[in-house]
Amino acid sequence: MSNRKQKNSKRLFDAIKVIEEAGLSVYRRRRKEKDFMKIYSESLDRLLPKISPSAFKVFAALANEVGYENTIVEITKAELMEKTGLGENTVRASLNELEELEVMKRIGPPNRRKYVLNEMYVKKGK
Repeated sequence: MSNRKQKNSKRLFDAIKVIEEAGLSVYRRRRKEKDFMKIYSESLDRLLPKISPSAFKVFAALANEVGYENTIVEITKAELMEKTGLGENTVRASLNELEELEVMKRIGPPNRRKYVLNEMYVKKGK
């Protein structure tokens, strides 16, 4: 940073300090948050009356694993069981329910299963 820019920045921060000491607030742009998940409220409002608590828990575990580029998640049933604290039959039934509700769909063979979450429900933020 040049010497001139440093002096201007210092003057700006000094002025902000004076304003805040006078009891006023100054908007300061915050750094962009990282690694957050967007859950779309309109879609969620339609889903909540229909979804079981266990299926919602599995949905949350899957949604937490989506990437920035797409909503494809590669995770095993055992990992879902560990993340959610649910049993194998409950996880299986929850995955069936999520697929029936069109929240996600399964792709690939069972031993290398991938789940594609519907982008109308969730997206990962940068």
